[in-house]
Amino acid sequence: MIRSSFYILVLVVFAFMAGGCSEKNYYEPSKIDGTVVYDGELPAPMVEVGYRSATLENGGVITSEGIQKYHLPEGYRFIAQSGDLVVATGDCKPNIIYNKETKESIEIDLPRRVLAAMFIPGSEKIAFLIEGNSYGIYDYGKNSIVAKYESDTAMTADIRIASPMMLENLILIPTLDGKLVILAAQDGARVREIIVGKGEEFNNVIFLDVAGDRLVAATPHRIISVSPKLMDALDMEISDVLFMKEGIYILSKEGKVYHCDSELKILNSEKFPFAHFVGAIYGDFIYLIEREGYIIATDTDLSSSHVFKIPDRIESWFFATKDRLYYDRYYFKLHRE
Repeated sequence: MIRSSFYILVLVVFAFMAGGCSEKNYYEPSKIDGTVVYDGELPAPMVEVGYRSATLENGGVITSEGIQKYHLPEGYRFIAQSGDLVVATGDCKPNIIYNKETKESIEIDLPRRVLAAMFIPGSEKIAFLIEGNSYGIYDYGKNSIVAKYESDTAMTADIRIASPMMLENLILIPTLDGKLVILAAQDGARVREIIVGKGEEFNNVIFLDVAGDRLVAATPHRIISVSPKLMDALDMEISDVLFMKEGIYILSKEGKVYHCDSELKILNSEKFPFAHFVGAIYGDFIYLIEREGYIIATDTDLSSSHVFKIPDRIESWFFATKDRLYYDRYYFKLHRE
């Protein structure tokens, strides 16, 4: 069962987080500049974290805007939302579109569990990616599949599965086998396919964003930057990516942060020995969250940094928004000056 493999994957990820490398080296800052305490407690612990969302045990949802005011039906997990409508899925349950105001649901007639989705503006359609690595467009107003395609089977996947997104009248769908498929929004016709990662395990697209004329996408092993005229790429082991006006920041699994320009030319970098980054927040500074229980605050040119201790080592579900960090059932807010 594909869903079971995802639970196995989560255990593998957490085992890696807990065990580290075989030599068991851990990040140990030479100086701690302060401590951070929790600001509050969530109404329930997190039970699943997605690309840019988290679901609580009681059906509550956290997105980039913070804790939402509605609750999903019992046993369901958040996938995507637009206005009052939410795509949700659950184990051994039908995929649904849930109206958070009326609390009514309609079933999505797709053969397998939805892993990522996006509501297509101005329509009653969603772009979807489902278990088995099939993708396409579904019309929930007519309860019918507009277009559906099969991609290569992916035996393993990182739990961070990037969501589809719009680019003018096109839909970008990241797949589990390291591709970025471009479909026409109107009829779902395939327009183009871009290879992001190449043949590694855990090869799904974990990051996707567009700014100006640049599209940036990454798998855990490779990052690309695409302009109308060319594509640049870097091969490295990637924990996370930040795409900011100051450039592209790559958080590597070796504890190094790279600052690149839009063409992925490395401008500078900073090494934090044995650091394992589990997330990041950015504003005037970049706040790197390290699994041993630290926040590393660095300026955007990586020239100076300060380290703050957080209450716990990161061993369970963790989620970050633009100004808050959520861990298990607690949160704290970054108080920026």
